[in-house]
Amino acid sequence: MARPFIIPDPKDRSVNEPTKVVSANQVLGFYNQSTGDKKERIVESVKEWYKQTMRDNGWGDATFHGNQCVLTANVKLDNTK
Repeated sequence: MARPFIIPDPKDRSVNEPTKVVSANQVLGFYNQSTGDKKERIVESVKEWYKQTMRDNGWGDATFHGNQCVLTANVKLDNTK
């Protein structure tokens, strides 16, 4: 059985690296696994679903560049110390 697709954790990001690039294969795999659909291409409905799902799971922003998705975490530098 194939390894399940998981949502990247926005808490794993840092000020120096606040983004995560998600491949088309990962986007489609997670979409098909979560919805039971069997999409073969990333269409607009997949993009909208994926962006909303990532925002619901703590990512500040999700933007598509071609078929890859760039996730951006809301990371702040604590200068109070």
